[in-house]
Parts: sequence; structure tokens; C-alpha cells
Amino acid sequence: MAPRTEGKQVSAGFAVFLISFLVLATLIVFAVLLFLSYENMYNNLIAQVGKGTESAAEDLSSDVTSIISLQSIPFEYTTNDDGTDNFKNSRIIDKFVNSQTYSSNGAIYITDVNGRIYSRNSFVYDVFDNILTTEDAPVYIAQKNILELISEADKQGIAKTGSNNTGRVVSVSCVKITGTPYFCIVSNSEGTEETKQEYINIIFIPAMVAMVIAIILYVVFVYFSLMPVKDISQAIAKVAEGDYSVRVNPKYSQQNDFTSLSVSSEFTEMAITVNRMIESLENQEHDREMFISSIAHDIRTPLTSINGFVTAMLDGTIPAEKQDHYLELIKQQTDRIRTLVTQMTEASSLSHPDPDMMEEFNINDMINDIVDNLEAQLTDKQIRVIKSLDPGPGITVYGEAQQLCRVIINIITNAIKFTPMNGEIKITTETNPKQRKVFISVEDSGAGVEESKRQRIFESFYQADPSRKAEGFGLGLYICKQILAGHGQTIICDEGRELGGAKFVFSFPYPPENQEQ
Repeated sequence: MAPRTEGKQVSAGFAVFLISFLVLATLIVFAVLLFLSYENMYNNLIAQVGKGTESAAEDLSSDVTSIISLQSIPFEYTTNDDGTDNFKNSRIIDKFVNSQTYSSNGAIYITDVNGRIYSRNSFVYDVFDNILTTEDAPVYIAQKNILELISEADKQGIAKTGSNNTGRVVSVSCVKITGTPYFCIVSNSEGTEETKQEYINIIFIPAMVAMVIAIILYVVFVYFSLMPVKDISQAIAKVAEGDYSVRVNPKYSQQNDFTSLSVSSEFTEMAITVNRMIESLENQEHDREMFISSIAHDIRTPLTSINGFVTAMLDGTIPAEKQDHYLELIKQQTDRIRTLVTQMTEASSLSHPDPDMMEEFNINDMINDIVDNLEAQLTDKQIRVIKSLDPGPGITVYGEAQQLCRVIINIITNAIKFTPMNGEIKITTETNPKQRKVFISVEDSGAGVEESKRQRIFESFYQADPSRKAEGFGLGLYICKQILAGHGQTIICDEGRELGGAKFVFSFPYPPENQEQ
């Protein structure tokens, strides 16, 4: 008992580990996807701000070029008497620089290559926080990176830079004004808080809710998946201990039942199969007990007779002139015991046909020969045989002919046994090229077989008639099933719809394809 309990604990531990691993892996993948989505959103913000400043700088540069061309005057820088700055002849440009159209794009400057400012707007947020102003010198941009940006634009016509390390996305674009020594600089910034909040509200929170729901559903699914497996395992464990009365809980084994707790039809099928297996084992256990009783009876009776006859001959009760008669009776009883032992031995070996005995033969010819040989039994009960044999092609089958012939004989003699006087038996063959089989059916006009017993009649030592009025040991149909199983074929018992009795349907295989050529 201890080793099995330990094994269950190991299995349960592994299941918990597997579930935990899958949940953790899901969380990691989800976290990576959330991070990538945020990075994508953040990069889109950087690209959007950069594109805006670059577009504004190019547009303003184009407008300034047009103004200078139309006015035919350069920028001049002077200082008023009171020390204030004066951007002479730049009022028109100042209007453009301070217009709503351009100011909405950020802080704007028009400078020369040295960073001398000729015009600027009054933007609320100015990234140029390091501007030097003296009483007798013009205003200059003193930031080294902006001066480097101007120098780069002087060489290439356009340059841009940016940063995003202070909780804001900053972008600066510098464009050289065509035909002039001046440069248009546009700088803008966007706070990342709004982007983060938008990301949290639109993506993160819904994603987390979805993930939590998914994990809950997954855990519930796994739980409901393991419940029938656990119940099935417990049932099998009890069967292993010898308890054949146990069954898998009906809530896991009922098909087309909406109250069933099984989340998969495969689990339901498994539960049904296990119940059938347990029922079969229970029946076999019952049959084993009956078989032991039956075998004891079948062997004890002839042994009692043999012992009585031999004892009587030894003590002289039976005179010498009558001993031959009693020796013949002893031989009959011995033959009966030998027949029983032979059938029991054969039943365990018939599922393995001899490859050297495999051959092709015509199934219709075999059936006709068997019916002719059984004519005496058919005549005794005045039974009429109806044959509906498929003429072919494809009526040739392949197998151990002697054993397959035995199958047909057993089925037909069984039909004769249970067919009443003046009854009928119908034998049919039908080829099936798609499955490469020939199907044979034998139907009688007898009482038939109860539906609950149609599976069991193929079990060893099972007799549908418990009163044992029918002769035999209950091995005939079991032997047929074993022979057919050895050839990869099947046999079933059904209700005869035409004659009303039992109908046995079985198949023989086609010859192998490479052998047909």
C-alpha cells in the first residue's frame, strides 16, 4: 500500500509543478508582451514629436526664405539706447515665428552659425535654458549640443537631436534657410506621463484583467480535467485491490448529459470504457467461479464413473465377459475429458495463426462445402438454408484456411442448435474493396440473444443459457473471436431483422496487395 500512495503523491506533485510552470510561463510571456507594447507606444511618441519638429522647421525655413526673397533685406541686430534688443527688419518674420501655426510646434529660433539669435517666439517650455545675454552683445545660444547641431546643419542642410531621460520626450530640429547664412531651429517636448496613463488605461489594465480571467479559467479547466482522471484512477486502484463493485462516478461517464462535469468527451469515453472494463472483470470473476464449478462438475462426473467402473472390475463385481463394454464406457468418459482440456488449451493459442499455413481460398466455395457437410443436422430439424453469396470479384480471402473454416462451422452449428424445427438460416457474403474485407453474416430464426448478453457471449466459458440445457462448454464463440482476432478481424452479434433471431457478422481479409499482383 505504501509504494502506491507514494507514487500518487509524486504524480500529484508533478501535476502541481507542471501547472505552476505553465502559469509562470504565461505570466512571463504576458509581461514581455506588455513591456514590448509600452516600448512600441513610447517609440511612437518619440517618432511623432521628432517628425513634428522636423516638419515645422522645414516649413518655417521655406517661409523665411520666401520673405527674405520678397523683402530683399537681411537680418540686422542692434541694441537700443535703453539696452533692449532690436531685431531690425524682422518684424514680419517675428509674426511668423510667434504665430499660432508655428508656436504650436514648440520653441522656435532663427540664428546664424554662431548661435546668434535673430528671432524667437515666447514658448512656455524652452529647452534652451542656457542663453548668455550681455549689455553690449547680442543674445547667443550657449548650449554646446545645439551649437553642434547648427554646425551639422550648416554642412548637411538639416540636423536633429533629442533626449528622453527626464520624463519628457525632447526633440530639436535645425534646418538651414536656403540662400542665407541663417538657421531655423524648432524644439518641442512631450511629457511621458500622459502616454503612461493612456497606456495604463487602454492596454495595461484591460490586459491584466484578461490575464487574471484567463488564469482563473485555465486553473478551473485543469481542475475539472483532473477530477475525472482522479476518479478513474481511484476506481482502477480499488479494482486492483479486488473490489469489482466500484464504478466511475456517473457525472463523468454519462454521455449527452448537460449536468456532467467532464470537460472533454474523451474523458467521458474513458470513464465509460473503464466502467465497461470493470463490469467485464466482474463478469469474468463471476464466470470464473461458475467455470470452476462447471469444470469440477464436468470432470467429476466422468471421473466418478471411471473410478466406479475400474473399482468394480478390480474387485470382480463386473464379470470378465462384460469388461469390454465398461472399458468402452470408460473410453467415452476419457474422450470427454480430453475434449474439454483440448478446447481449453486451444482457446489460449488460436490468436496467433501460423504464417506458413496462410493461403488464399474462395470463401463461397468453403461455405457451400460446409453446408453440404452439415446437411444431416439441417435435415434432422428440417431447417432451410438461404444463401446470398456475393459472386465477386474479390471473393477470394486470405488466412489459415483450416481455422477460418472452423469459425464458419462453429457459427453455423450454433445457429442450427438454436433454430427451432422447420426454421431458417440465411448465410450472406459481401465484398468491401475499400476496407479490403469480405463480410459474412449468419442469421437464424431462433429466439435471438438478449441485447445485454450480445457482448458477453464471446467471453470464455460464458453460456447464455445458465440452465446448461445447451450442450458444450461455452468456448465455441470465444474460439471464433480468438481466431478472427489473430487475422485482424472482428465479429459481432446483432438482432436479425429479416428472420428475427440472432445475426452474427464477421469478416475475412483480402489477400495482401503485393501477393495479388
